[in-house]
Amino acid sequence: MSDKEATFKVGAKIKHTRQLQARSLKEVALKAEVTEGYLSKIENGIASPSLPILHRVVAALGINMGDLFANPDFQGKVHVIRAGERPILKTGHRRSSNNVELENLVPSGPGYLLQVNIHVVPAKGGSNESISHLGQEFGLLLEGELELLVEDEVHSLATGDSFFFNSAQGHRYRNVSDKTSRILWVNTPATF
Repeated sequence: MSDKEATFKVGAKIKHTRQLQARSLKEVALKAEVTEGYLSKIENGIASPSLPILHRVVAALGINMGDLFANPDFQGKVHVIRAGERPILKTGHRRSSNNVELENLVPSGPGYLLQVNIHVVPAKGGSNESISHLGQEFGLLLEGELELLVEDEVHSLATGDSFFFNSAQGHRYRNVSDKTSRILWVNTPATF
């Protein structure tokens, strides 16, 4: 699936959810603190929102990020996702340093308590705005360097370091190196 196809799929799911809820672009955009035009571009796969903006949009719809990856086909006892076949959500824009890829590792959607992704953060990239939501988060830096900001605390992490925090605290992160960083990121419940 190309980057444009992945972006469109997320946008289409957002649009479908909004329409099922019989809500206007204006209403959802206002609640998500984005313009109607920008929300329309997201829905039509023209714009790729940053993680914080995408979080606000799904929260405005009363869903979570896991719903964007929902896999209704999973019905077995064990779910295997091969390395080259993981659903990938690309967010943000390279020129504004807020582009992060999320590789989904486990089934997501209603009824799932755990959300597990690999966050792939390019050099000097990251999430520019703090987010907060219900739950707890754990991470393991698989490669690279990362600066984790939780409320007013700053933590410098290197390959092999792990972290844990309550998600209700405002948090964001940035790759402080010149190389790509990869973080195994676990949320529970799957509210992000």
